[in-house]
Amino acid sequence: MGKSGKQTEAANLIHQLLTQRGLDIPSRNLNLEESRLWVVWENRGRQVGIDSGSAIWVREGDLHNWRCIAMPCSVSGALQAVEFLTQG
Repeated sequence: MGKSGKQTEAANLIHQLLTQRGLDIPSRNLNLEESRLWVVWENRGRQVGIDSGSAIWVREGDLHNWRCIAMPCSVSGALQAVEFLTQG
């Protein structure tokens, strides 16, 4: 299943915020939730994901659970996600 338009918009927003901070953290696609595609960034073990409904999720690493911080994606949620990803 391909990315939805809202998911693409959310991914572009996070990418733009990372770029504004001078960071080049590539995203990758991850199949979660019954074959639904997520867009995921990882930095120093921390992960940010955008699900097919454009909700933003974060987790401390592979051994931790995903936690939703914005549903659907908003500018403030994207800013939170970028801060989460780049701290630590």
